[in-house]
Amino acid sequence: MTRNTRNLGVLLCLLCAALLAACPDDRMSQNTTEVGDDSLIANKVTMALSSDTQVHGRGMRVESAQGVLALTGVVASAAEAQRAVQIAQQVKGVKAVHNRLRVQEERSEPAPRPSSSSGKTRQ
Repeated sequence: MTRNTRNLGVLLCLLCAALLAACPDDRMSQNTTEVGDDSLIANKVTMALSSDTQVHGRGMRVESAQGVLALTGVVASAAEAQRAVQIAQQVKGVKAVHNRLRVQEERSEPAPRPSSSSGKTRQ
């Protein structure tokens, strides 16, 4: 009977050790949760930007770290960039927004170069 009791004790110790090893450290689980939250926040902001009629979110990239967003990319106007920041700030979980959007310069047709010749041909 003592042999069965000893085997049972060893089995219980091994079971407890396995259970303790399987439990994640609080710090590790917190970091995993934060990464998941940041990914979720970035996805929500991306969807909100793409569904807005004033913002064309295709050229924007949204990155999140601990609830702080960085908006990067090219937009057509300063108003579009400002609207994108407003939309991002309204998403739950966003603590701050860094606007790193660049406004695309309008390309106008180049002015014709003045001709250096006066219509005369050189000989």
